[in-house]
Amino acid sequence: MKVFSMSQRIYYKDLEPEAESILKKDLELYNCMLHKAFKMCFDRAYKDVTYSETDQRMIKSFYGTSDYFPLSAINEAKALVKSLKCREKEDRDLIKTRIKKIDKKIKKNEKQLKKALKEKEKLINRSKKKKYTEEDYLYEVQILDPNIKRLKSIIRNLKFRRNRNEFKLKRKMPSVCFGGKKNLKNGDLETYRFKRSRRMLITGRRQGKYSNNLFKLNVDNDMLTY
Repeated sequence: MKVFSMSQRIYYKDLEPEAESILKKDLELYNCMLHKAFKMCFDRAYKDVTYSETDQRMIKSFYGTSDYFPLSAINEAKALVKSLKCREKEDRDLIKTRIKKIDKKIKKNEKQLKKALKEKEKLINRSKKKKYTEEDYLYEVQILDPNIKRLKSIIRNLKFRRNRNEFKLKRKMPSVCFGGKKNLKNGDLETYRFKRSRRMLITGRRQGKYSNNLFKLNVDNDMLTY
């Protein structure tokens, strides 16, 4: 059986003040549960923390609510941690590929530098044997020395980039900030607080009559009940 769903965005301005207040409070409550559930899942995944009770029971007893909000928050938190792990793996693979490319460039430039230094050594020996000509001097000063300087600078920068990427690989724990690190650092607390509690994801059930017990859609009169 094919399952389809339809949705229409509802704005606060279209709601009555009482309904708007209820939704805003529930959004804040749900996101508090989500942040707590995410911390529990994150600690379990990255810090090997164990809890004596189940996540559902802990969050339900802490906030004193029914099962629907905690279950939805836990499911979303688990999905976020799983997504974080997948993203972390992709980033690590990308960094490893980047390091290989940098090593290849370092090897290529070191080879060119070695060749240039050998030419420099030959010119020094010619000078010692008093076979040093004006053309040799101009070649050394105008071409060889700037090329050696340029290659050394390129190799130094490439090694710095490689060290930075190797440092990123050594980091064992990613950082997460609901609401955005940029907004928090810039002091834009209004945007930061808004983004921390702007949405709510409620898990549905295909086999249920209304998909879930918080949102009920009556198709006959097109009435959505929350």
